[in-house]
Amino acid sequence: MRIVSMLLAIALTASPAVAQQSQPIHASIERAAEAAAEQAASQPKPASSARKGVLFWSGLAVGIAGATTSALGLTAFRTEDNSTGNAPAGSYLACVAQKNSSPVYATNQCDGLKAKNLKLLWSGVAIGGLGAAMMIGGSRTSAELSSGAIGIFHHVSF
Repeated sequence: MRIVSMLLAIALTASPAVAQQSQPIHASIERAAEAAAEQAASQPKPASSARKGVLFWSGLAVGIAGATTSALGLTAFRTEDNSTGNAPAGSYLACVAQKNSSPVYATNQCDGLKAKNLKLLWSGVAIGGLGAAMMIGGSRTSAELSSGAIGIFHHVSF
């Protein structure tokens, strides 16, 4: 993604500077692009569309795994080393100590004071984002670069 952004920035800033000059490099690039387009048109496409479908379903599975990881970080795998929300930092540990020290407080429910597991939460968010990117890459959406233009196309078949 960084490479594409860098190439886009170079292309947008360099084109006005050399617009007045006729250069053989541009003609050579255009001939190479035409040859690549002809070669790509002559190759069969079914293998590419089958790969895209696999990438879509794999991305869906990875996205579901990321959402599940985030949900587990917020619910079942909360941490005991910190407290949640606006509670002071040692509230959970103080509640557990109070529960263990006195029979009067033996029925305290301290689990509500556990903090979110931020490592699991943000790991799940990153995994879910990767799954979403895989799904987009696996759908019938494509981007094409040409001299002076960028096109984003979504192919619909009936």
